[in-house]
Amino acid sequence: MSVASPIRWPAEHRPEVSRFLAVNELQMEAEPEDVFAWLCRPDLWPSFYGNARLVRHLDGPWPQVELGSRFRWLTFGAFITSDIVEYDPAERLAWSAAGIGSRGHHAWVLRRQEGGTFVHTEETQRGWGIAIVKPALRPLMVRQHQRWLEGLAGAAAQGPPSP
Repeated sequence: MSVASPIRWPAEHRPEVSRFLAVNELQMEAEPEDVFAWLCRPDLWPSFYGNARLVRHLDGPWPQVELGSRFRWLTFGAFITSDIVEYDPAERLAWSAAGIGSRGHHAWVLRRQEGGTFVHTEETQRGWGIAIVKPALRPLMVRQHQRWLEGLAGAAAQGPPSP
């Protein structure tokens, strides 16, 4: 894992004020533009990430999300509303999210490296609901996010998604 976090945390979601932090990384054999194209399509996440279901557009650009996009989805057994708050094509994507008893922030950083793209992702969670489920949720989140990265790598290796 990286020593210093490359994430630009909003003040209310910094790791030191959150209940927990999940960190995952993966080197992918795909171009950053292709990885980012799949990452910016929440409607396609269920095709390669089994923990994303019932994705619905609420507001803003769609189906490719950008700043101001808002969507609702089912993940970790809860409906979550996510708002895109950082968008830097082929480099950074982040959303702040809320569900019953929880608030979180999930950020992705992509770096071109020889042989493809290095992807680093971090998520913080806070709230009364998270305090209750933290012992089980944090290790589950780390495992599921690694599966998300692996599925993203497989999708992106095939090129960008169809428009």
